[in-house]
Amino acid sequence: MPDLKLTEAQRRVLKLLGYGWQSQPGAGMAIHVNGKRVCNADTMFALQRHGLVEQLTDRGLKLVGQWQATEAGKALTRKLCL
Repeated sequence: MPDLKLTEAQRRVLKLLGYGWQSQPGAGMAIHVNGKRVCNADTMFALQRHGLVEQLTDRGLKLVGQWQATEAGKALTRKLCL
């Protein structure tokens, strides 16, 4: 991942999720963390494609709008000093 370019929205999300926060669904495609809108679902899907975040699941069912950082996402957050 050395040449991975993150958008400002992706950096904002990793700054929160990389330190243990979890997202919650907002209105429409919005994703919220701690009650504030941080991005939209497209941002989360882009981060998921890079293996940096994953959707939370409950008994095998994905919880819509709830995401957490993967170990790779947490490591990148620390590496980038976000």
